[in-house]
Amino acid sequence: MTFEGNQYGGQQAIMQKLREIGQVQHTAKSIDIQPSTNDQAIIVFVTGSIKIGGDNPLHFCEMFQLVQSAPGQWTVFNDVFRLNYGL
Repeated sequence: MTFEGNQYGGQQAIMQKLREIGQVQHTAKSIDIQPSTNDQAIIVFVTGSIKIGGDNPLHFCEMFQLVQSAPGQWTVFNDVFRLNYGL
């Protein structure tokens, strides 16, 4: 996972970073989905706003790839998240 330009690899590192952020509230404004390189993967791009710890909302964008791991089950394979300042 890449968060604000920093790389976090592996389940433990990703979960630790998500815990450090604290309480968040997302509001998605747009979601675009496209097929990926094979039939069992899709690319998702989301824009919206996020409140972190009750502060003023910030704009964000996030791109991730979902890969089907079993029928009806999907795994996040890649994830890039960026806060958009100055909008």
